[in-house]
Amino acid sequence: MPPRKRVVLTQAASASREGGDDHVPPPVPPIDQDALRQMVQDAARQASQKVVQQAVQEAARVAAQEVVRQMAAAHQGQQVPPVQAQGHQQPPIQQVPGVFQVPPSAPPVLPGQVPEVDETLMRVMRQMKTVDLETFGGTVDPGAAYNWKHRLASCLQTINCLLRLCLNIAELYLRGDALVWWDGVRSMRDGDMTYAEFLIAFDKKYFPKEALHQKRNAFEHLRQGTRSVREYEREFCQLRLFAGNNFDQEDLIRRFLDGMRVDLRGRCSMVTYTSLEDLVEKATVQKACIAEEQKYSKAPPRTGRTTEPQKRTWDQSNI
Repeated sequence: MPPRKRVVLTQAASASREGGDDHVPPPVPPIDQDALRQMVQDAARQASQKVVQQAVQEAARVAAQEVVRQMAAAHQGQQVPPVQAQGHQQPPIQQVPGVFQVPPSAPPVLPGQVPEVDETLMRVMRQMKTVDLETFGGTVDPGAAYNWKHRLASCLQTINCLLRLCLNIAELYLRGDALVWWDGVRSMRDGDMTYAEFLIAFDKKYFPKEALHQKRNAFEHLRQGTRSVREYEREFCQLRLFAGNNFDQEDLIRRFLDGMRVDLRGRCSMVTYTSLEDLVEKATVQKACIAEEQKYSKAPPRTGRTTEPQKRTWDQSNI
């Protein structure tokens, strides 16, 4: 006979048997150490990748600011020390008892002396060279300041410049007193400024209330005088920029007619116009007609002195 197997009962099983309880609870399944270790490794890897991504974004931001400062300093003949990239601390990983911890991968080394260049900013700067925007060094003429600001907005719209880069581009075209003024504005503000804030500060600096009042007053009392129709239109449109946007086509036509010379206004007032451009074209034609009429009115009148001797000669020949 084969030997009998010896059955060893645990303490819990013996107690259950002695108590008369035939139901024995199932044993607790063992913990899968490999699966738990894999979960910890995945969590550590994701945390490391997030830190690396934040470090790269910070390096790109610092690089863009460094490029803008270096180019602005190059135009001014100054040298600006390079900006060191801020270090990033590795976030702590929660320890799991009884599980082997995998050290996270180290983030890449960020060179402080040679920052990465924002390719989008470099592309926009190359495109700005094609639109040929003039630099702005400050002025006391509100019209010149408005023209530069309008030209800047047109160039940025032409190249489809991103809103986050508009301020960087505008700063690159400031020179002299304008650059000194803007540096003072930035030093008085905490944090980064936006392009919209730049436009507000620009208008406050170069469009004071007194200058706007003078321009609006000049628009209200503008007269053609000795100017041609085209010259009158040019100054009318220039002053109109400072008079606000509360004018429709009918108001502009009426104001333009009121400032025309009396002889020209009398002829042009008899016609209905669809736009200010239509009025200017027809007024130019009427001015040419008036000049031609004046030319013929000043010509000497014809007399019969030349025909009388010829008549007498003919009469004598017939006698």
